[in-house]
Amino acid sequence: MQFDIFILFMHLAVFMEKIQFELFGLQLLEPMALVMNLFLSVQSLIYYRLVKTRYNTDFSNAFSGFFLFFGISAFFGTWSHLFFNYWGLYGKIPGFTAAIIGICLLECAMLYLLIPKKQTIYLLSIWLIGLVIFALLLYKIDFLWIAVHTGIGIILFVGGTSLRAIVKGNNHYYFLFLGVISMLLTLPIELFNINLHPWFNHQDFSHIFMIITLFCFHKGIEQVTSVH
Repeated sequence: MQFDIFILFMHLAVFMEKIQFELFGLQLLEPMALVMNLFLSVQSLIYYRLVKTRYNTDFSNAFSGFFLFFGISAFFGTWSHLFFNYWGLYGKIPGFTAAIIGICLLECAMLYLLIPKKQTIYLLSIWLIGLVIFALLLYKIDFLWIAVHTGIGIILFVGGTSLRAIVKGNNHYYFLFLGVISMLLTLPIELFNINLHPWFNHQDFSHIFMIITLFCFHKGIEQVTSVH
């Protein structure tokens, strides 16, 4: 009986429709995406300002750039959700492009920690991959490209670097690693489209973990820069 209820819940969750509403004669979508993305945007820009003014290393400068472009991406994401009926997938391009740049900067930040010297070829590789992702995005507008690129940046670069440091006994990387874990929790939510309520769908659910991730990354910068 309990299993049957769970299956019914999952069935309803997967096929739950997006909320539509009318304002000034416009047919708009997903008001919660408006709230969540604006929150993420403001949070990211605050962290950008804090990191930029408090620290001045290659690592912190690149990481602040990640916060900046993540904030820009979330800002554009706000309106691409809201006006999807009018802009369609093309409205996603500015936000997706900013996300690509942000992840490239995040990868650069971690590279500055991994390889303090002779980074040119590796930095070029990071931006070349970002350019390929952008080309794929223009070929077919699909969040898959952004998800793969984000996975590489966060799991491989941030996760790999922080886990390696923790294994070696460096306790200053715990918050960065916790940020990666929080972001990983969005994968099953997005994969199975876990929609808890029309006003709290899978994207809103994922945004909660993204908010936690950004917080952990900011705390992680404070920890790491204290020893570098």
